[in-house]
Amino acid sequence: MSASTPTRRELLKRGGHRCAMCQRSLVIDAGAGGDEYNIAEAAHIVAESPAGPRGAAGRPADIDGIDNLVLLCPSDHRTIDKGAGDWLWPSEKLRRLKRDHESWTVVMDQRPPLQAQSRGKRKRTPPGPGDVVLVDDEPYRLCGEAGRAPDVAGHVEGAYETVLHDDGSTWCQGHAYGEGSTEGHAWVRRLEASPGTGELRAMLAKEIELLVEVPVLPGMPRLLGVEMTAEAITLVTEIRSPVSVRGRLTRTRPIPGRDELILLVDALPHLCEALGSLHDRGLAHRALGPGTILMPRPGLLMLRDLGLAAAEPRVGERDDRYHAPEQAAGTTVPGPPADVHRLARILFELITGRPAGRRERQAAPSVLNPDIPPACDPVLRDALASDPTRRPGIGTFAADLRAALRNPRPARPPGQHRN
Repeated sequence: MSASTPTRRELLKRGGHRCAMCQRSLVIDAGAGGDEYNIAEAAHIVAESPAGPRGAAGRPADIDGIDNLVLLCPSDHRTIDKGAGDWLWPSEKLRRLKRDHESWTVVMDQRPPLQAQSRGKRKRTPPGPGDVVLVDDEPYRLCGEAGRAPDVAGHVEGAYETVLHDDGSTWCQGHAYGEGSTEGHAWVRRLEASPGTGELRAMLAKEIELLVEVPVLPGMPRLLGVEMTAEAITLVTEIRSPVSVRGRLTRTRPIPGRDELILLVDALPHLCEALGSLHDRGLAHRALGPGTILMPRPGLLMLRDLGLAAAEPRVGERDDRYHAPEQAAGTTVPGPPADVHRLARILFELITGRPAGRRERQAAPSVLNPDIPPACDPVLRDALASDPTRRPGIGTFAADLRAALRNPRPARPPGQHRN
């Protein structure tokens, strides 16, 4: 049995025809000549079956009643029911989400038209360094220096940054430290958005869904908590240590020696396995940089977050120091090969101390750093190819680079030059 049609209609009304999690509109315009249709789903807080999500205890008398239903889009319905959704979204948390969302809808319905609102309304100030935010009732103290990022994927290491958008939303991200039962280093991504500004909110909600779905891997950030209200969504992941791969490798010398190089390539498989789990889903991080790759301990490289994996890829989406050619220009939509190119650019710079050239014009790494075997040169060259179809897969790239460094060809005799 499922919710009756009148119950579903009342749930839609109470929820303002918006998803309680991502706030996206659940009414789809079919275009000229077509009728509108809705994609709303009445998700059970306590499952219909005792064996289902949150179904074991606290079962209400009316399992299909409106008090046991929350209005969600299909994607967020899967999020609360699949994988770790049962743990991440306990029944009490879903009831609070439902209550906050429906209360917000009442407020919005009673709000005067936009032009009649006071323009002198005080602007809300987002939390900053030193402040404590509560996520799932766990306290996290925001660390670092206040900064301003260029966009949601940009970040300056050591800063807690905000990005202000024209639609009035505020994106914040940075290092935090859990001071409760989740004591330890964490990474916070937070969006404060006025009701109805749903693009970034939907992206962050999609990232939460991905973190629930992807396998638990050493190189993948682990979800610690999620807090959603009508006007803000906060995602907290564990990062074990805020030390980036660049910070770890350049502590003693600007260019890594052979021991540091071995350390680097031996840790690559963990990182590339995490990226590969995204690639297997047709997704890509697309925002890799030295600061987004963490090295909490020797032998482990991990992603700080999922970058732009939850955002729709588009040509021209990035023009930063490590962008793949198809991210800045051309006609190819960026995908997994963009991660290979970005990772190769990062590694080239880390091991040589110099940025890789554009249009496949760069010196051989073995010339710039004598501790790099010549066998590494073609591996990096192929990964830096301008044509995405010429680049290897992420796993192949990691394996080939590790093999080239650990099993180098015999050194050239002094005075003998390579063609």
